[in-house]
Amino acid sequence: MAHSRATLVEANRFGAVSGAKKRKEREHLGRDFRFVWLSILVSSSGDGMFVTAFPLLAAILTRDPVLIAGITISTRLPWLLFSIFTGAIADRMDRRKLLIGADLVRMVIVGLLGASILLETVAIWQLYVCAFLLGICETLHVNAAQSFIPAIVRQDQLLPANTRFASAQIVSTQFIGPPLGVAMFNVAHSLPFVADAVTFAGSAGLVAAIPDEHAVEKPTTRFRDDVLDGLRYMRDHKALRRLTEILAVINFFYFAAISLLVLYNDDILDGNKATFTALSVGAAVGTVASRFFIQRLVDSKGTTTTMVISMWLWAVATVVMAATSNAYVAIASNVILGVGTGLWLSLNTTLRQQLTPSRMLGRMNAASRTVSWGIVPFGAAFGGIAARVLGLRGPFILSAVSMVLCALIGRRLLRPVELAVNEMEKPDSTSADMVD
Repeated sequence: MAHSRATLVEANRFGAVSGAKKRKEREHLGRDFRFVWLSILVSSSGDGMFVTAFPLLAAILTRDPVLIAGITISTRLPWLLFSIFTGAIADRMDRRKLLIGADLVRMVIVGLLGASILLETVAIWQLYVCAFLLGICETLHVNAAQSFIPAIVRQDQLLPANTRFASAQIVSTQFIGPPLGVAMFNVAHSLPFVADAVTFAGSAGLVAAIPDEHAVEKPTTRFRDDVLDGLRYMRDHKALRRLTEILAVINFFYFAAISLLVLYNDDILDGNKATFTALSVGAAVGTVASRFFIQRLVDSKGTTTTMVISMWLWAVATVVMAATSNAYVAIASNVILGVGTGLWLSLNTTLRQQLTPSRMLGRMNAASRTVSWGIVPFGAAFGGIAARVLGLRGPFILSAVSMVLCALIGRRLLRPVELAVNEMEKPDSTSADMVD
């Protein structure tokens, strides 16, 4: 009996050591991923300066909530108009070169805006043009990056890779960049935009340091057919279609509120630039925190349950934001919102990559984002109109109601996703088997 107990203890210990070794190997993502990760960290830090300074600049030029919401519309409209085209491009061309090119073009656009501010010739229409052009470049960069990751890491490394990718992006955009953006804006309104241009140059240099050995397969189909293939694939794949539908609804109501965050900070919270920065930092803190337990949560609760948890976190956070006038409470709610966002986006991206063949990744990512992010301009416009009719708190109340409803029926909504995950975990299954 003693011998059996000792054997069992030794087996458990060996299993724990073996599991720890596998986790360590899974977390070691390699040199190429580190360069991509660093490039995202650098460019997203500049984006954080930009997205903080941009609405502050807009608020100087106008106080009209519809015109303020127009900035978000201009930024996100390219996802509706161009994403399926840039997704097809990402499947036909060298994704490494596309990342470099997108960064260099964005460097020029933001640099010209900084020069216009410096010369005191900037007008609200210039902000719309800048936001629109940057949005086009963003569709290309995001589609290429998310299609590039599966080429530089193993299949079992996709979740930790996407988690680190998302953490770097959100921490930089919402934690590192915003305080720097506010500080620079206070020194000179042009400074955060010039600094953003420099970060794009640095990002392009880091990606250029990656060996040119991850070429895509030479296309054998026409570009016109490729443009529609992603939409067809998403339409025929129940799980991918449902993930996109859920995110589209959430994005519509979320951006109806968040596009007016600068006015929410000023008029409801009676905050200042520091408060506005803290709201973004709070979301970043939550997103980073999610990285440390997402894998354990998935291992213990399962993928779909974790996604339902993220929806409930969103619901709680938006209800609090809609109800409070206290800046500290609003910041705390943004931490909760960030945790939910970190969980959902990491799992959503990983599932798309796992359920989609490599040759289709660019088009599939583009199709999903065309729908889920293409809806954002309509949400922002809805929020601006709702604020005029119902008052500034109105869009936040509507966002809270929608998030609660999604969370209440979350398990039912995610049923096709659960079936796909179960099928994927079968030993002989492939992503192609799960297309209806």
